[in-house]
Amino acid sequence: MLRVDELFEPQELRHCIRDLVALSTLPAIWKDYNSRQIADSLAAALISMLNADVIYVSAPGLRDEAAVEVLRTSRALSALSSGPVERILRGAWLRSREQTFAIENPLGEGELQVAAVPMGFGGDAGIVAASLNPEFPSETHRLLLGIAASHATLAIQRWHAEAQQRRMASLVERSSEFVGVARLDGSVQYLNKAGCDLLGLSGIEEAQRLAIFDFIAPDQRARAHRELVPLVMETGRWLGELNFRHFRTGEDIPFLVEWFRIDDFRTGRPMNVATVSRDLRGQRELEENLRNLNESLEQRVSKRTSELADALEKLTLEANERERSDVRAQELQLELLHASRLSAAGQMAGALAHELNQPLTAFTNSVNAGRRMIANGTHRVEKVREVLDEASDQALRAGEIIRRLREFVTRGETEMRIEKLPDLIREASEFASAGTVAHGVRVRLSFDPRAEAVLGDRIQLQQVMLNLIRNAHEALAESERRELDVATSRLDDESIEIAVADLGSGLPDDILEHLFEPFHTTKSNGMGLGLSICRTIVEAHGGKLRYQPNRGGGSIFRVTLPVPLER
Repeated sequence: MLRVDELFEPQELRHCIRDLVALSTLPAIWKDYNSRQIADSLAAALISMLNADVIYVSAPGLRDEAAVEVLRTSRALSALSSGPVERILRGAWLRSREQTFAIENPLGEGELQVAAVPMGFGGDAGIVAASLNPEFPSETHRLLLGIAASHATLAIQRWHAEAQQRRMASLVERSSEFVGVARLDGSVQYLNKAGCDLLGLSGIEEAQRLAIFDFIAPDQRARAHRELVPLVMETGRWLGELNFRHFRTGEDIPFLVEWFRIDDFRTGRPMNVATVSRDLRGQRELEENLRNLNESLEQRVSKRTSELADALEKLTLEANERERSDVRAQELQLELLHASRLSAAGQMAGALAHELNQPLTAFTNSVNAGRRMIANGTHRVEKVREVLDEASDQALRAGEIIRRLREFVTRGETEMRIEKLPDLIREASEFASAGTVAHGVRVRLSFDPRAEAVLGDRIQLQQVMLNLIRNAHEALAESERRELDVATSRLDDESIEIAVADLGSGLPDDILEHLFEPFHTTKSNGMGLGLSICRTIVEAHGGKLRYQPNRGGGSIFRVTLPVPLER
C-alpha cells in the first residue's frame, strides 16, 4: 500500500490539506444556499484550488425547474464566447463519459486537458474542470474534484428535501381543512391554523396540551375510543361523520372525518395518527335551504295555479256574457283577444305546474329517503350521499324548467324557422281589420321580392304586426284620409325592414319619451303593454323597433330584422 509521502511532495501535500480543509467548510456556508448558489460557490472555489482555466458545474433544478448550469473561467470571457465554451465542454464529456480527456482549445491555440466527475443525480449532472497545463489533472486534482462532487451532491439533495418540506408545510398550513397529527398515545403533535380557528383554539401551543378525544363531542367520545381508533390502528383508515367541540362556545360542529395511520417506512410500525377533516355546517345549511325551497315551490305553484284558474273561469264567463250582446261587438272583439292571452297564460302556468310536479315529487321522495336513512343510522355515508345527490339533481332540474320559462317570457330562445314574410303580413292585416271601428281604411301592401323570407317565430312576429296594424287602424278612426301603407324592403346584405305608415293624428310629444315603456298609453281603455311587448319580441329576434313621424301626418313604425342565412 502506497504511503501519502510517496504520492505527494511535501509542498503539494500542504496545498492538498489546505484545499481539503477549505472544501470541508463549504457545506456550512451552503446551509442556506439554493442549487444555483451552491454550484456557483463550488465553481469559484475549485477554479482557485485547481488553478484551472475553466470550471463547469451542472446540477438538477427543483422539481419542474430547469437544470442549473454554472461556468467559471480564469480569463475574462465575453457573453458571446461563454455559451460555446459551456456547450463544447458539456458535449465532449457526455460523448466520451471519460473522467479525463483532451479537446481542442475553444478559446485559442493548444489543447484543454479535461477532468470530469459525475454527481450523484444521474444524467448530465457533474463537475467538469479544464486547463491548458499539460500536467493537468494530477491525482490531487482528481481527489479534490471527487470530494467537491460528493459535498455538492449532499448539499443540493438537502436543499431539495428542505424545499419540498417547506412546500408541504405551506400547503398544509394554508389549507382550509382541519389537518392534525397525533402520537400513538393520543396527544396532539400538530394542528394547522384552520383547525385551531374552527375549534376556537388560540394556537398550536394550546392544542398540544390536549388529546384527540378532547376535540370530540362528549356524547361521541366513548364510541371513538372503543371502536374508531382501534379500527384505524387495525386497518389504517376510517372515514365518517363526527361532532367536534368548539372550545370557546361549547357548540357541537359536524365534521366529515378521515383518520389514517402513519407508519415508519423503515420498520413498518405505526408512528402517528393523522386526520384531514371537513366542516359540514355549510353542507347542512345547503340541505336545509333545499328543503325550504321544495316546500316554498310547492306552495307557490299551487297558489298561482289556483289563482290563474279562478281568473280564467271568471274571464270566460264574462266573454260568454258579452257574446249575447250584438250592440257591444267591438268591445267583444277586444275582450276575446284579452281572454285569449290570459288563457294562454293559464295554459302556460298549467304546463309549468305539470313540468315541475315530477322533479319536485322525486326531490321530496329522495330527501325523505335520506332523512329515514340518517335516522336509522344503518346505511353507509356513500349511500346517503347518493340519495342526496339525486335530490339535488331534481331540484336543479326544477330550477332549469323555471329558468327556461323565464327566458321564453322575456328574451329567451324561441322556435325559429324560415317564414314567408308576405304571407305572415297578409294574415296579420286581415285579422287586424276584423271588427275595427276604422271602416273604410285603405290598406296598401307592398312587398320587396328581395325581402321574401325571415327567420323567426311565426306567432310572435304576427303578434307584432297585428299590434302595429291595429294601432294604425285606431289612429285612422277619426282621420279624413284613411290610408295605411305596409311595405317591406331590403336595406342591405344583412337586414330587411317592415314599415307600417298611417296618415292619422300622430303621437303627442309628451308620450314619445316613454313610447316603448310598459303602462304608458294614449288610449283611455289601454294598458300600455302592446308596444313594449312588440319591442321585446323584435329584439329577441335580433332586430329593432323604432318610431318616426310621417311627413304627411301620422306615424311610421319600422321593424328591422336580420336576413336569414342561406343553408
